[in-house]
Amino acid sequence: MSTQPPWLEPIRQRLVQRGRDGRLPSGVLVSGSPGVGKALLTTSLVQSLLCQRVSGDESACGECNACRSLEGGVHPEVRLLEPAEPGKDILVDAVRDATEFLTLSGSGGALRALIIRPADALNVNAANALLKTLEEPPAGATLFLEAARPASLPATIRSRCQQVDVVSPSIEQVHEWLAAETDQHERVAEAYAASLNRPLLAREILTDSAALEAWETDRQILTGLLNAADLHSSAAALQRSVPERLLPRLQALLLSAQRLLLAGQLDAFGEQFPRDRLLDFARARGARRLAWLAQQSLEWQRQSGANLNPALRSETIALALGRR
Repeated sequence: MSTQPPWLEPIRQRLVQRGRDGRLPSGVLVSGSPGVGKALLTTSLVQSLLCQRVSGDESACGECNACRSLEGGVHPEVRLLEPAEPGKDILVDAVRDATEFLTLSGSGGALRALIIRPADALNVNAANALLKTLEEPPAGATLFLEAARPASLPATIRSRCQQVDVVSPSIEQVHEWLAAETDQHERVAEAYAASLNRPLLAREILTDSAALEAWETDRQILTGLLNAADLHSSAAALQRSVPERLLPRLQALLLSAQRLLLAGQLDAFGEQFPRDRLLDFARARGARRLAWLAQQSLEWQRQSGANLNPALRSETIALALGRR
């Protein structure tokens, strides 16, 4: 059974105790970098407060009816609000439906919760609709907003929530936790680099064969881009990828190439690729071109969820990478 990451446990204990004492605010904004464990923290907090077998700040038992129904997504006191599709906005009708749930009479439990994941996906109208509930929350209701970019939320939303910051752990803390999660200790550093310093994704790479296969596929594609001799082969490789997953790793590779060229050093992500090929790629483009490509990769990431022609998008990226 997976252990709670040590950087989350003190926060969970503190918030659980506040909930037991009836001091949990009606709005809690859980913020932190992607993959640091915001969703895990919120879920474990809600489960601890609803568990039928524990008291104090103990972790939920995971076996009672409340725990099982929450894990199955059918707990009558909890609603999860997410975008209809990954990368899309949360719309106003979905917010109205979810906040109406909070006004319904509960079963008399310790908590009635609405979890918004991620809150920074709320569009303007949805945020305005949510504000009304935060201003006048139903008795016993708590809204948990998870956000990697809390500053993107309206100030009126932020001001009505207590912000809980999940600070990114040290690399030593992550490595120690990951080593306890797997018997492949020699792959811990690789998994953390492949996850782009996202501890929860690193654990998936170590423990889930599908996540490991996805990383190996991306590494193969990126290595191919370092060697590509023509536009066609680069574009073909990119078209086989999952852009939302590959493009952040492409940006990391470009930054690794820039660091290697300027400082003669490989960072953890760059170490996952042949040094000589990465150095040749960097020298052929130069520092200025690499900096431009790294910046351009942010735009490619923003466009990854758009309804663009995959072949055209792949050719555009391949053409930019191939220019020297």
